[in-house]
Amino acid sequence: MTLFAHQIATRAAGGVVSVLTIRDRSDGSEQHAVVYDSYGERWLSVCRFADASTADAAASVLGEFIGAEVR
Repeated sequence: MTLFAHQIATRAAGGVVSVLTIRDRSDGSEQHAVVYDSYGERWLSVCRFADASTADAAASVLGEFIGAEVR
């Protein structure tokens, strides 16, 4: 498989994609967001997912697209 330039750069930078669970303190409900972390710089998706499996799928797609490790 041939990697694109942005994928090579992401792997060299050690980028990691994961899912973060956000709990609403007022009612205890959970939402999930996709997080990209590289050398202490963190990007949190604006989109929130009610279902954890949907957030996992989004993290998987983002990780594959940018060439990052998915945890």
